[in-house]
Amino acid sequence: MLQEQGPGLRSYLQDGDSHMGLKGSLDELPLADLIEMTSLGGKTGRLMLFHEEGAVAGELTFREGRLAGAVCGALVAEKAFYALLALKEGTFDFDATAELGDETCNLPTASLLMEGMRRLDELRRLRDELPATARVRVRGGEAQDEIEARVLRHRGRRARALGKIVSGLLVGGDADEYDALRTLQGLASRGVIHVEIPRGVSRAKQDDQDEPPQPELER
Repeated sequence: MLQEQGPGLRSYLQDGDSHMGLKGSLDELPLADLIEMTSLGGKTGRLMLFHEEGAVAGELTFREGRLAGAVCGALVAEKAFYALLALKEGTFDFDATAELGDETCNLPTASLLMEGMRRLDELRRLRDELPATARVRVRGGEAQDEIEARVLRHRGRRARALGKIVSGLLVGGDADEYDALRTLQGLASRGVIHVEIPRGVSRAKQDDQDEPPQPELER
C-alpha cells in the first residue's frame, strides 16, 4: 500500500507542491508509472529504490523532471536507469528535499522510459534464446568491439557456462545484461561462438530455481 507524505499522491502530482515526498510499494505503483509522474510533474529530488528484503537496489535523481543521475550496482546513467526499470517488487522513497550534488547526466526521462521498456521486452526474448545454463565454445574470429574481445579471450578453452560469461562481462559497469546477451547473440550469428542449449531447458524452469537479487546484473 502507498504510504503518503503530507497531502499524498494527489499533492505529489500538483506542480505547486514541489517539495512533497512520497513513499510506497512498487506492487501498488509500478516504477515506470512513478517515473512518468515525476517527469510530467517536473519534479526535482532523489528516488531511492529497495528490494523486498530492504536492501538498496539503486537510486535515480531528477531535476525538473529530467534524469540527473542513476546508480544500480556498478552501472550508472542510462544503463542503471534501464536496469532499475526491471524492478517489479520492493519499495520506493522519493525525497524532494535531498541534496542532489553534481549531475552525472542530463537526459529526457520520457524517451529513456520508452527505450527502457523496449529493452525489457527484448531482454526477455534474449533470455529465452540464450539461457544462463547454455554452454559457449569459441570457434574463432575477430572481435568488433571491446565487449566481444573480452568474450574471445577464452579462445581455445573448453566450453563455458553462458551465465558465467555474462557475469564476467558485467564487471566494471561498461555493459549490462542486455549488452552482454546482444553481444553473444551477434557472435553466434557470425559463427564466432557456438552456443549449446541443454535439452529441456526453459526460462520458466530457470525462474523457479534462480531468484536474482538485482535485475539485469545477475542471472
